[in-house]
Amino acid sequence: MAFFKLAKKKKDESLDLQIPPPEVQAPAQSSPIEQILMMKQQGYTNNQIVQTLQSQGYNTNQIYDAINQAGLSGGIKAAEPPEDMETGMPEYGQSYEQPYQQPFQSFQTPKELETPVSIDEERIQEVAEAIIDEKWDEMTKDIKKVIEWKEKSEDRIAKLEQQIIDMRISMDTLTKSIMSKITAYDQNIVDVGVEVKAMEKVFQKVLPNLTESVNKLDRMTKGYKEPVKK
Repeated sequence: MAFFKLAKKKKDESLDLQIPPPEVQAPAQSSPIEQILMMKQQGYTNNQIVQTLQSQGYNTNQIYDAINQAGLSGGIKAAEPPEDMETGMPEYGQSYEQPYQQPFQSFQTPKELETPVSIDEERIQEVAEAIIDEKWDEMTKDIKKVIEWKEKSEDRIAKLEQQIIDMRISMDTLTKSIMSKITAYDQNIVDVGVEVKAMEKVFQKVLPNLTESVNKLDRMTKGYKEPVKK
C-alpha cells in the first residue's frame, strides 16, 4: 500500500513537471524604466531590481531591456543577464525548458549598448572644477591686463595734464613778459615824445635870436670890403 502511494506520488510529480506554467502577464505599462531609475537612486543592485520587477510580473527580456535603456538615459551601468538565466530556468522537463532558452538566444544587445560608459559623478565634478579653474585663471589674467592698461592710461593722462598745466604757466609767464616789454616800450615812446616837445619849445625860443644873429653876421660880412691893391 505504501509502495502504491509512493509510485502514484512520483507519477503525479512527473506529470506536474511536464506541464509548463502559464505565462505571467506583464503590467499595463510598456517598460519599467522609471522604477529602475528610482531603485537605482535608492541604491538597489541589478539583482535586487530584477527580483523586484519579476515579483511585479515583468518577464526577463523586459527587465534587462529596460535596465539597458535606463543605463543610456540615466547614466547607470547596463545590466547583463546572469549566467544561470542564459540557460533558462531550472530543468523541470524538456517541454518546460525550451520556451525559456529561446528568448535569451534571440536577445542580443548591440555592441554600443552592451557596455555603456558609466558616468562617474566625482569624475564629472573634477572635470568641471578643472574647466572652471582654467577659465577663472584666464579671466584673472585678462582682468590683470585690463588693470595694468588702466593704470598706464591713468599715468599717461596725468602726465599730459601736468604738461598742459606747465604749458599754461609758461604761456602766462611769456604773456606777462611780453606785456611788460610792451608797456616799457610805450613808456619810452611817451618819454621821447615829451623830450621832442621840450626841444621844440626850446627851439621856438632860441631860433629867433639865432636867426637874428645870423642875419647880423651876414650883413657885417657884406659890408666889409677888401683893400684895393696898387
